[in-house]
Amino acid sequence: MNIGWKSVAWSAAALLVLLSIPTPFVAITLFLIMVPMVILYTMLKPISFAIHIAGVGVAAFAFLGAYSLLPLVFGLFFLIPSVVMGHLYKRRAPARTVVTVTMVVVLVQLLVELVIFSIQYDLNLSSELAGLFEDFLNRLETNTVMPADWVSETSVYVGDTITKMLPAVLLLSSFMMAVITHVIARRGLGLMGIVVPGMSAMRNWMLPRSLIFYYLIALLLSFTISPDSTGFWSTVTANAVPVLQFAFTIQSMAFFFYLADVKKWNKAVPVTINVILLLIFPPFYFIGLLDAAFPIRKNFVKKG
Repeated sequence: MNIGWKSVAWSAAALLVLLSIPTPFVAITLFLIMVPMVILYTMLKPISFAIHIAGVGVAAFAFLGAYSLLPLVFGLFFLIPSVVMGHLYKRRAPARTVVTVTMVVVLVQLLVELVIFSIQYDLNLSSELAGLFEDFLNRLETNTVMPADWVSETSVYVGDTITKMLPAVLLLSSFMMAVITHVIARRGLGLMGIVVPGMSAMRNWMLPRSLIFYYLIALLLSFTISPDSTGFWSTVTANAVPVLQFAFTIQSMAFFFYLADVKKWNKAVPVTINVILLLIFPPFYFIGLLDAAFPIRKNFVKKG
């Protein structure tokens, strides 16, 4: 199929993604919404891309009518990072640069939107979350022996905790969106004969050893700072610890892919090990921490 039909097909894919936003599939949609737009921008000239995107927006409005506002807002929001990623693909930028820049763009947009939303509607995020959680607990609460003020105190604590950890949530979400989009878009472009740089094999991934030092500092601070503290360092540790643990979890996965390559295991073995450990063994990140701290891979090479 020629370039015209390919662009039409990916425009249809972009439309389907937008149409799925007002559905229960939105949790999956948000991680796929940039893929067709990235592919369209990479394969088309800017003017042709703009025409296709405008056509997708008009079609979404025609299908959803009054319900099209939310999908179109999401589409416009993710249009900017999609264009950035597609532009980097055209410039043949390294995959690490593509993922990093796209992640930063998405993260900055999320933070800016959150600030604007909070100022415009005078929103106290912690209070709003506490109120929602309190309503949820009140519905569940029946004849229990819990103290009378348990629901309100728990709700306030959960609201404050979620608000404090919001930067980490936004950071990890931006990272996952950038990685997923890169993996799928690169495959889609490859099927059309458009080759873009890929990331190195996961078995070769290695975090800088300095992250271990930062993690130990953050962990030490988390034990010394009161959980009720709302200061700067409390917020830093509340976000740094889970983000670094996530990074070491990725390192753990890379280690098992490396081990499988050295031992000549079937490709399904490391995938199975990673899935099982991630599901039933939460401290899985500790393996990645050891892998980054010590040259344990050399021992497996010698024994292999």
